[in-house]
Amino acid sequence: MEENENKEEVIKEEEVKQEETKNETAEETKEEKVEEPKKEETKEESKKNEIKDEIKNETVKTAKEVKETIKNVDIKKDAKATTGFVKEMVKNPLLRLKEIAEDKEHKDFKFAILLAIVWMIVAGIVSLTGYYSFEAFFKYNMGEHILDLLKRIIAPLLGLGVMSAIVFFLNKKNKKSFITVFTTLTAAQIPTIVARVLYILTLISSSISKVLSPIYSFAYVISTVFSFFAIKALFGEEDNTKFLKTFIIVEAIFYVVSFLISYLQIYI
Repeated sequence: MEENENKEEVIKEEEVKQEETKNETAEETKEEKVEEPKKEETKEESKKNEIKDEIKNETVKTAKEVKETIKNVDIKKDAKATTGFVKEMVKNPLLRLKEIAEDKEHKDFKFAILLAIVWMIVAGIVSLTGYYSFEAFFKYNMGEHILDLLKRIIAPLLGLGVMSAIVFFLNKKNKKSFITVFTTLTAAQIPTIVARVLYILTLISSSISKVLSPIYSFAYVISTVFSFFAIKALFGEEDNTKFLKTFIIVEAIFYVVSFLISYLQIYI
């Protein structure tokens, strides 16, 4: 009898142990299932952190180089050098754009900054001519006029910045610095910048606008063509046909962003 009782106790103990092991395995599987989404969240967070770090590092680098470049600007010397840079672009634009896109030392960044500044100054001058007189500008709704003037001045730089950011983030295979992208795309806009500078001549005579208006339209088309080859060089793509789809995507994103920015009455 005692032996039977002992056997029954052993059997019960084994059954309890089996139940405990089952419960433990069930809890482990639950924990694993709960942990799985955490792993996915961690991957997403790491990607977000990588993007944040990339933006932060690139912003710091760009700000630092812009500061150094502006600090070392010699107006007379660099204005002459910028003129030479423009002439080089006229002689062989596609080769020059490719050289700028492949330049890691940012030799031409200074010219890009000066060209952007010229474009902004011209935008400001052209904007001021839209008012009846300086008296009207300062006397009536001066705050609104100043804000409108500032929006028109920053529009060219903002446009270049938006396009550069789009190319910078889409170009994952052949990664370039933001400064390189900005310099290359600014160089591509030289025809438009020159046309805008010439547009100041309309202040002398309104009849000149009849001649300059088609020239400006033509310059815009040339700049678009240059932008195609500039972005193509930045992406490191050789085939024009293959790259056309990418260029259309870049332009489409740019126009969507510019449409959204237009709600702020800034037209890039």
